Amino acid sequence: MIKNFSLKFFFFLLFTFSLFPAQTPDIKNEEKLIMTQYDHIEYNDVGKLTNMDDLQRMVSKSKQLNFTPGELRGLILLQRNALRRGNYTLSEKYGEEAEELAQREDDNYSLSLIQLNKACAAIDLGTLAEAKAMLENKKFGEKIVNTADKNIYFSNSYMLLAGVHSRMGAKDSMLYYTKKSLDLIDSTPTHILTNYQQVRYYYLKIFQLMNMGIAYAYHPTKARPDLAESYFKKALGYSVSHPQYFKLCDIEVYEAASSFYYEKKDYQKSIEYSKKALTLERIKKKPVERLAAYEGIKNAYNALGNKDEELRFLNLYTDLNDSIKNAQKVMVIKQSEKKINTIKDASNANRLIIILAASGIVLLIAFLSWNYNRKKDREHRKKYDELIYGLKHKNSIMNEAKPVVENENELGTDLNEDSKEPGTSNISSETEKKLLKKLETFENSEKFLRKGINIAYLSNLLNTNPKYLSEVIKNYKSQNFNTYINSLRINYIVDRLYNDPKYREYKISYLAEECGYASSQVFVIAFKKEKEVTPSYFINQLNNSSEAV
Repeated sequence: MIKNFSLKFFFFLLFTFSLFPAQTPDIKNEEKLIMTQYDHIEYNDVGKLTNMDDLQRMVSKSKQLNFTPGELRGLILLQRNALRRGNYTLSEKYGEEAEELAQREDDNYSLSLIQLNKACAAIDLGTLAEAKAMLENKKFGEKIVNTADKNIYFSNSYMLLAGVHSRMGAKDSMLYYTKKSLDLIDSTPTHILTNYQQVRYYYLKIFQLMNMGIAYAYHPTKARPDLAESYFKKALGYSVSHPQYFKLCDIEVYEAASSFYYEKKDYQKSIEYSKKALTLERIKKKPVERLAAYEGIKNAYNALGNKDEELRFLNLYTDLNDSIKNAQKVMVIKQSEKKINTIKDASNANRLIIILAASGIVLLIAFLSWNYNRKKDREHRKKYDELIYGLKHKNSIMNEAKPVVENENELGTDLNEDSKEPGTSNISSETEKKLLKKLETFENSEKFLRKGINIAYLSNLLNTNPKYLSEVIKNYKSQNFNTYINSLRINYIVDRLYNDPKYREYKISYLAEECGYASSQVFVIAFKKEKEVTPSYFINQLNNSSEAV
């Protein structure tokens, strides 16, 4: 399976930093204490959430002291932290309060930070054009007086623009803005930085070195593994030269390096960096990062042929993945328990009557269910036998010598007009042939396993437009795009289950991820629709059959 390591541009919302300049020396002790607390919060909240109650108390204290800089800084931090929690309504509320106060104070620096937070919200919500417009608006940023603050602000802004362009599929613009962000940080003299600015400067520098490595490693047309490696090495070098700053993004850099070396087929190095990330995760307690490290190590051991270690990390991965998904359901379950108990209490008084009345109905239902299940078992067995017959036939064909394609016209039966659905097509015959050849290559590449694949992505990959692609799939595959992708994915996993017994030991949740599905439920539905049996039934029959490999 292709390891899918997308461009990160990790939106930790650290890019909004708050970046407040050094305080004036005549600030009162209480005010100075508030600003020191803010500094401490911002330095220590990298990748984790700050307690909102603490921030609200500091805002209230600033109001009591009539200390506007403290109130404004707290509101911007509240805006950012609400956003990081996914509470966009609350984030907007704090943003409006902060904006009103900043406009009253004519504080362009704070207004620029509020705008960055708004752009982040737009990115999260998928309104990329709106985010792009905000980030390209330099009205407030150009008025920042302090050179270091100004450079750090625009470096953040360019980093976000790179991420927006990456999501839009504009890889050249993504690379341009990533480099622009790094160049701007590099141009900032370090001797003018305050201690607070140094934290933000080095974080951005290390992070953008990593992003440059990612950009060059995975660019679809301008990939430069040699340049990518040089950027990764520079980023990793800060673990020795500036460990106090490297720790701000250490796990992310190690994971990026691990993925790069996996693609480079240096599997031992890939394992080394994933294990470094695991060591740090035990301290930082980031289950999602641990999950990524488990997956990276599992894949590397698979490539090395070390089945014992692969299975060990596969089990760790699936257990943690299931645990994360279950934890997400706990809150919903707890909220439901109270309602369920209320219903139970109300029904206890009538339980005896209900049981007596229902007994006869239950017996009738039991008989009907038994009869129905017998019929369904026969149908499922028939579908399973048909499926096995098809797999055997496919294996026998694959074992035969494949004819050499002499020229472009010999593209297989897909090009036969008989396979095309009736109806007119606006596409030339030559264009159809080329597109079908590209689809054949795509079907053999396993790129359909990519999560979140859509017709825009595939059109871009095949260098065509969505309308032509949709028409060719409809006419020659007799499917719409989603059905076509589901068919490829399900046939892929069916083939793996039949030909490789180790896949039958995997959990359904892992099989779903293996073939590109976001959830087990969607995978099971797609499998049932495509093969008319569930994956569990298919696996059980394979395990009980002497015909399986």
